[in-house]
Amino acid sequence: MKNFFGLVPGSVYGWPKNELHHVGIDKSIVELSRIFRRSFAIVDGIVGMEGNGPIQGTPKAVGVMVMGADLAAVDATCCRIMGLNPVGLEYLRMASESLGVIDEKRIEQRGESIHSVRTNFELIKSFQQHRLS
Repeated sequence: MKNFFGLVPGSVYGWPKNELHHVGIDKSIVELSRIFRRSFAIVDGIVGMEGNGPIQGTPKAVGVMVMGADLAAVDATCCRIMGLNPVGLEYLRMASESLGVIDEKRIEQRGESIHSVRTNFELIKSFQQHRLS
């Protein structure tokens, strides 16, 4: 869902989209997702970025593709694959109130199980409390 930051012009919002950060990253992500409703996400998880990505992270081979029309469900599924609890992420909690589903039991999943492809990512300190057990 954060990729919607790329759709808004830097000439209007500053760089790196400063105004969106000032409003609040979580709120901005949810509002952009609300505006661009007719979307389908394809997440290339062949190689991810763990740690302090995307610039200072470390590439990590995962070997997955995640896709769907419910962007909150796609992001929540990606979180679980990386070993993160999506309920701990504010933007996903906010999105689940009106934009999509993050409850694993309510997400229609096809293909490989999350358990079979789960690859715990190295997390920066501020995200370590969101690790799935």
